[in-house]
Amino acid sequence: MLRNSVHRQKAARSVEAADGRDEPDMTIAEATDRVATPAPSLTALLGDARAAVVDLLRDQPDQSATELAESLGISAVATRRHLAVLEGDGFVSARTVKQTRGRPAARYRVTEAANRLLPHRYDAFANELVEFLVARYGTGVLRDFLQWRMSRETADLRGAVTADELPDRLEQLAAALSHAGFDATVDRHDDRFTLVQHHCAIEDVARQHPEVCAFEAASFSQVLGQDVTLSRRETLANGGAVCVCTVAPRDTANSTISGRTTTHERSDERPRHQAADTTRRGVKR
Repeated sequence: MLRNSVHRQKAARSVEAADGRDEPDMTIAEATDRVATPAPSLTALLGDARAAVVDLLRDQPDQSATELAESLGISAVATRRHLAVLEGDGFVSARTVKQTRGRPAARYRVTEAANRLLPHRYDAFANELVEFLVARYGTGVLRDFLQWRMSRETADLRGAVTADELPDRLEQLAAALSHAGFDATVDRHDDRFTLVQHHCAIEDVARQHPEVCAFEAASFSQVLGQDVTLSRRETLANGGAVCVCTVAPRDTANSTISGRTTTHERSDERPRHQAADTTRRGVKR
């Protein structure tokens, strides 16, 4: 009852906005962008009334609009408007349940998209796991993991980067990175290109373990092929505003290949310390 009273107070402060006119509608993408700011609250993201709806459904799922309205202390009409917006944005889902009497009623619950708006500590868990493995087994296990991750990432990206021309390859790479949450773009300067990642989905881990960035750049180099050179100039993990890779066609006079390399011809280069380490251990390359 105390919980419902809090929800009712929140909603009461937003009665004037209960019809949705005074609260801006927000898409999942916009809300996810805003959640990147420090310690955001559901209220800041959704507004008092809709945040109260989501909060209540997290505690007590499968409620009807009438039940929610009663708990929140606002009208059923206003509650249905909020539910319609939240469902349209993907934050709640509805299922129709047959009643013993009367018409079937919609029952609502929050979605995974809504749960992702809440604070998470995946990055802290990942860093603790890496620290434990390094402390227990040594730094070699971290390099082994990063090599394994780079191989998987390279294989995934090669499936997306299939064009013959370098500008098209870079656009495909940027699209694949953006789809993975890295918000990448490509800028062209004469015959050189800049691959810019405006967001890093693993920035907190990379800040603690900068080797991640080196292996990522090596993966990009492998995917783009032996007919290009790639160098990383700046990273978010090291305090940069963005992550920047400079890409240019390799000098054809000094190249052993011409034009686009096929998949089996692509570079197998990796961070130098990793190559030396695996060679010393006799790992098959």
